[in-house]
Amino acid sequence: MGQRQRDCVDCGGPVGIIGRLHCCRCLRRLNEAAAKASCPDCGKQRVLQADTGRCITCSRVCTECGHPVRSPEATLCRDCSRKARQRAAQQPCPRCGRPGYLRPSTGWCGTCSRPRQTKDPPRVCDDCGQLRPHAGHGLCSACWQRRPERPFVAGENLIARLADPPPWLGELIGHLAAGHSPARACVLIGQLGRLLDDEHPNHPQALLERARLPGRSMGPLARGLEIFFVERGLALATDHAERLAAGRRRRRIDAVPEPLRPAAEAFNTFLLRSRERARRAGTLPRADVTLDIKLSTLRDLAQHVSGRGKQDWALVDVHDIEAFLAAQPKNRPRRLQIARQFFRFAKTHKMILIDPTGGLSAKAAKGFIGKTLTLDQQRRLFRRWITDPAVHPHEALLGILALLHGASSSEIRHLRLDDIDPGNRAIRLGQRPHLVPLDPASWSTVQRCMAHRENQHTGNPHLIVTKGTKAGRSPASVAYVSHVLDPAGISPRMLRSTRLIDLVNTMDAKLVTAAFGMHPEGVMIYLADHVDEERLPIGERPPT
Repeated sequence: MGQRQRDCVDCGGPVGIIGRLHCCRCLRRLNEAAAKASCPDCGKQRVLQADTGRCITCSRVCTECGHPVRSPEATLCRDCSRKARQRAAQQPCPRCGRPGYLRPSTGWCGTCSRPRQTKDPPRVCDDCGQLRPHAGHGLCSACWQRRPERPFVAGENLIARLADPPPWLGELIGHLAAGHSPARACVLIGQLGRLLDDEHPNHPQALLERARLPGRSMGPLARGLEIFFVERGLALATDHAERLAAGRRRRRIDAVPEPLRPAAEAFNTFLLRSRERARRAGTLPRADVTLDIKLSTLRDLAQHVSGRGKQDWALVDVHDIEAFLAAQPKNRPRRLQIARQFFRFAKTHKMILIDPTGGLSAKAAKGFIGKTLTLDQQRRLFRRWITDPAVHPHEALLGILALLHGASSSEIRHLRLDDIDPGNRAIRLGQRPHLVPLDPASWSTVQRCMAHRENQHTGNPHLIVTKGTKAGRSPASVAYVSHVLDPAGISPRMLRSTRLIDLVNTMDAKLVTAAFGMHPEGVMIYLADHVDEERLPIGERPPT
């Protein structure tokens, strides 16, 4: 070792090399410690591998799942090794083609080797008499689903299961059974039972709120509960219609380009506040459809202005408004009125300096400028709605009443069974002061529509009942009635205008006003500004 030069600073042993402070053992220990670092997996001080950045133990991982492998010779962990042995023992099944363990007795996999559960043979249904698979009580599946007593049996079981059933539960079950098919009513009763079994209170208002589904539709159960509870004064109506209206307004505002959106949001707030003031004052507040029309027009105007390279309402001039109004000439009066209202609001709130709609005029024609039908077209449509059995009853009803009696789509939408007088063969349409007597053709279409309604098994009081309204009491939607006459290639407004023009020009306009319950201004636009020479007496006709 050589001559001792000094003592080691750590262990006190001899140091035989000049200039060193540690002995050989301590120096080797310090060099080994300097080469080690903390492993990111196990946290121990180890020499990290250059390729993995971990210690040698943690660097040995399974090639399939990545779990640690302790043996240096193994490449798979225990679970992956077992799965590999199982895969090696499996073979493709000759029957199903999937890998599995083939049974020596059958040569197939276990699933194919097991005997199948035999189904009951088809039997003759006691109700329909057809040979079908048996579902229960001697009935096939279709007849079993249509059994009218199923909802009441399910309701009795629900009442027997509940510890404290509400007093209105039996009547509610009858209401659901009357408004839905037996199968759907059983599903709703099952959902109702789950709501009544939970830990929440079963008060009608709380039950109605819990039954509502998130989204645009609150669900058939919530609609049925709302109708039942509101009619009997057990709960207040939900704000579902207000939520849908708020969502429509939100979508229209979001469609406005980003630089122009703050003014649109402020205008929407102004419209809502104006409606609230009108409600408190007892005047006529704006309906949701009116606000939708205003915001839709504002959205279209904003997109038009943004397309012309203007990202600020203060930059809009009269030429932009004229180009916007020229895109839809027939809607010019209404779109100009909404644009004026918005720019007055914007000028009042210092968003713009000059109103670009100040010098514009609607230039609306005072007379009727719509389209009408010729006599040949009217005869063709009349034969279609009277003689063709393939025509839907709703189409025939709307077409005949509009063609012969000038009924509007709104009057037919709100036509109820109470408005029909079978004894006198007359109906009450809208705000007309008197009953409208029906001719044989019109009365046959009404009877056909009533027969179609009876097949729907609904409690809705309206004559026109659709799939979406047969479980409630609301009238058919505006969109449905607007598209009923699409197979005939005609619109209800064109039929009504044809009838009104004929009546106004052949008889006194005051009589038409009194018979239809219309305003005189609405009737006078149909009065032609020329005289049909064919209607004049022969002696008064001008010479040809």
